[in-house]
Amino acid sequence: MTERMYEPNMRNTPWQLFRFGFVYLNAIPTGFLISPLLWNSAYLGWAAILGGYVMSLIFLWFTVKLALWDSQKPWIDFGSKLVSKWIHIPVVALVFFWSINYIGMDIESFTLFFDTNYMRESPQWFVLLIVGLVVMITARWGMETMIYISDGLFLVIVIAIVCMNMFFFKEAHFDMMIAMVRHHNYESAVKDALFCFSFFAEWIVFLFLAPYIQFNRKSFRNLAAAGMLVTIGILLQWASALLNFGPYLGREMQYPLVELMRAASGFLANADPLIIGLWSSSMFFHSAFLIHVSVRCLAKLLHLKQMDGPLIAIIGGTAIVIAYQYSQNPILFLQDFNSFGMAMFFILMEFIPIFYWIVSLFRKRKPKRQQKPKANHKPA
Repeated sequence: MTERMYEPNMRNTPWQLFRFGFVYLNAIPTGFLISPLLWNSAYLGWAAILGGYVMSLIFLWFTVKLALWDSQKPWIDFGSKLVSKWIHIPVVALVFFWSINYIGMDIESFTLFFDTNYMRESPQWFVLLIVGLVVMITARWGMETMIYISDGLFLVIVIAIVCMNMFFFKEAHFDMMIAMVRHHNYESAVKDALFCFSFFAEWIVFLFLAPYIQFNRKSFRNLAAAGMLVTIGILLQWASALLNFGPYLGREMQYPLVELMRAASGFLANADPLIIGLWSSSMFFHSAFLIHVSVRCLAKLLHLKQMDGPLIAIIGGTAIVIAYQYSQNPILFLQDFNSFGMAMFFILMEFIPIFYWIVSLFRKRKPKRQQKPKANHKPA
């Protein structure tokens, strides 16, 4: 990657990591987590959501501790000092494989959503291409621009979630709430907690934010608060879908929130393009940041510098091809995307910071050398 990446000329503001983390983490659960929860844990979905969030905090603690080992550099650069390059390089390759496949799954999931609800007559390959190009253009804006965009998106998305749920709960059947306590399907709730955990705990990607956003002692608080806000949003959306449709009708809907907007009256009935537009922006943001992660990994593996543009094009094009392969069998893709095995693979990725943190306990940080003042230097 370019050397200018280590000298970002941007103004950091309080809670910037919190806002960035919320916009990134909110994209996938909002669109694709509600329906699987209605299928499995049903009335105990609240326990699965809260359990997944609590487990994610444990892994977040290790991730922040690893990032603090050298807050001036991203993990991809200082990791080799901890475990040697012979271990670090294969791990970077694994992260690259995970991230580029995740981008392909993002594009295919987003394409399926639009193809199912709004663009049924359009060829799927055309929608895939358009979505992929938009993600690549977003990634070309650069990390500084994306961080500033997240500041604005955060406020708009939070307001939209609050207003949306105010309309959703107007027609809710609150008499069903007693079933949230009386049902004892704990086995499904535990399994769904792990499934939710795989959605909430994408902490490893935040190790690539340095030096744009440097980690400090407040980073755990900021990211934990972002995760908590996402959890509250998912709880509200799950509850609104459950109390309006019930577990049996709701689980038959691939996108319950879209059906809620269509069934709503008043302002919300005509506002679904606005709501979908906001969610689409967060999806593009999510995929663009993953492209940034992939570019950093590929540049490290190939020892490339000043190759941002070509690498973004290569990775974006590869992700489109991967998404096209997924699109050949959408039913199988959805089964794999929502499978327990896929969730375990995502959770496995979150063990990487734990492994590096354990090794860091046996490594001493080298003290920073202070630059000697020049002979003709005059004190201020």
